[in-house]
Amino acid sequence: GIITLGCDDMRALSEKKLTSIPQIDLGDLLLRRIEPNDYKDVYDYGKDPEVTKHLTWDYYKSEDEAIFAIKRVFLQRPKMQLPAAHAIIHKQDNKMIGTCDFCFVDWEKRDGEIGYVLHKSYWNKGYMTRVLCAVMEFGYRYLKLKTIIIRHLPDNKASQRVIEKCCFLRIEDSFHEPTNQLVPTYKLTKRDFFHWKKGRK
Repeated sequence: GIITLGCDDMRALSEKKLTSIPQIDLGDLLLRRIEPNDYKDVYDYGKDPEVTKHLTWDYYKSEDEAIFAIKRVFLQRPKMQLPAAHAIIHKQDNKMIGTCDFCFVDWEKRDGEIGYVLHKSYWNKGYMTRVLCAVMEFGYRYLKLKTIIIRHLPDNKASQRVIEKCCFLRIEDSFHEPTNQLVPTYKLTKRDFFHWKKGRK
C-alpha cells in the first residue's frame, strides 16, 4: 500500500522521506527504490538503442555507465529535493525491468514531472500503464502533488498511448532543451486523477 504523510506545512519532504519511498505491490510487479545492485539489469535495458532512442540519454556502452547513472543520478535525487526513483521489478523473472520516477518537482506549486523507461522484452503487455498510474498515485498521496506533467518525443507513439490511457490532458507543445525540439506536453490534476480512478472501478 501507499503511505500518506502529513507534509502540508513543509515546502518539500525531508531527504529521509524522499529516500525511503514506499514499495508498491502490483501483483506480478513490484515497485521499490532503485538500488546500486540493480546496475546489471539497468545496463541490460539501457544498452538497447531501440529503448533509448526516445529518451534524453544515449544507450549505455558499458556496465560502468549504468553504475554511474544509479550512483550519481538516481541515488542523488533526494539531496536535490527529488524523490528516489521507483525500480520496476518483474517478480516471476526476479528482474528489474525499468524505472518510473519524478525528474522534477516544484514544491511551492506542488507540480511534478514524471518519466519512465521499460525493457523492450516487456513492451506491449500493459505493464507501463499500470506502473504509471501507481506512481502517479504515489505522487498525489505521498508527495502531496496537485498536478503531474508528462511529456514524450513527437515520434514516440507507444508512450503517447500510455499517457492517454492514464487520462492525461494534452495542454501544449513545449520546448524540450535536451533534444532541442517542441514536444507534446500533458498534465493531470489530483482531483481529475482520483475522479478518473473512481470511474474505472
